[in-house]
Amino acid sequence: MRARMTKPSRRRQRLPDFIAIGPPRTGTTWLHGVLYHRACLPEGVKETRFFDMFYGRGLEWYARYFRGCDHKRPVGEVSPSYFHRPEVRERIAHHLPGCQIICTLREPVARVYSHYRLLHAQGLIRGSFEQEVTTNADLLEANRYGLHLRGWYELLRRDRMAVFFYDDLEADPRAFADAVCRFIGVPPLVLTPEISHFLDRNEVKYGSRSRVLAYNARRLRYWLQGHHAHWVAELLRRAGLWRFCAGRGPEFAALPPHLEARLRERFLPEVEAVEKLTGRDLSAWKPDALGQAGPADARSPAAAAVPAAR
Repeated sequence: MRARMTKPSRRRQRLPDFIAIGPPRTGTTWLHGVLYHRACLPEGVKETRFFDMFYGRGLEWYARYFRGCDHKRPVGEVSPSYFHRPEVRERIAHHLPGCQIICTLREPVARVYSHYRLLHAQGLIRGSFEQEVTTNADLLEANRYGLHLRGWYELLRRDRMAVFFYDDLEADPRAFADAVCRFIGVPPLVLTPEISHFLDRNEVKYGSRSRVLAYNARRLRYWLQGHHAHWVAELLRRAGLWRFCAGRGPEFAALPPHLEARLRERFLPEVEAVEKLTGRDLSAWKPDALGQAGPADARSPAAAAVPAAR
């Protein structure tokens, strides 16, 4: 299905010059905070979810998010659900062939455990991490880095895409921000203490106390988004509804070392595929590096910026 589009509206539309595609839990909240100060992002929401969830509503619906954008700054969005969905990359390639793509990758075990914690807090899963990491399709699909990164490369010109690694954000946030700004062609950002404090890295520490409450709150948020009722969602946020419904359950435990070691072995082919595609040495993500780093859930979020290998 293609998004509805009329010729007169197409001439008036501002649509993204760049999209950050994730995958989830790879520093995209931090990235959104950085780009908020330099680019024109969607009004009222971080993730439009247009190309995966709301595509049937048409480009007019999507363009409403950018109607206040001028021509002085690039237009873009951050939607980490896009990375691992083939239909999304095909739609973006069709409608936005000149769009720049930002991909952020994180050590896969740390990413998948962080993603599990988020989904649990939202009431979308209820099993233990060890159970879900072997059966939950969404968790696992987002970790197929090699397959999906190759798929993006096949549809887009390499110079329109850059891969950013989570580790480098931890090492040097300023260099990370500068690299992103350089890629999309905007001035570098001075990371003052106030901005650094604002750019919360957004790790989830607690599971859902009530799966039913958390799940239905999420459904309500997306229903409001589908109707562009972002002012209502913001009122509910200020009233504390979203915080009340999600989380507030038991604190997540540290990831057991034996499980992390087993999962690093499992995801090793994905790590090696990324090395070949990008030219980046990812030895720190491999099983042999475990003795040199802390547990996956204890390491602070980071991201990094490296252009794709040609």
